[in-house]
Amino acid sequence: MSKNLFPHLHYNDLQNYYEQVFAEFPALLNIQKSDILTDQDVCDYLKISVKTLRKFCREDKIRYSRLGGRYYYIRQIFILNLIQVYND
Repeated sequence: MSKNLFPHLHYNDLQNYYEQVFAEFPALLNIQKSDILTDQDVCDYLKISVKTLRKFCREDKIRYSRLGGRYYYIRQIFILNLIQVYND
């Protein structure tokens, strides 16, 4: 189960937050099939094992979506995750 990243915000606050993000990064809304990454794509890019990737996912360093037992990553969000990890 994922944790609530914005426990202090209400729906309207979240809506405003997302509108601001999408205004600054319009490419986030334009997701193509080529923007969907698999475990192998991410592991090859970072030069890590799947086990290490799962650890990063558990630690909320890399966001993912799980569908049918498989993990998928959206390229734009993955890049934002890398920037956040680098800045921390």
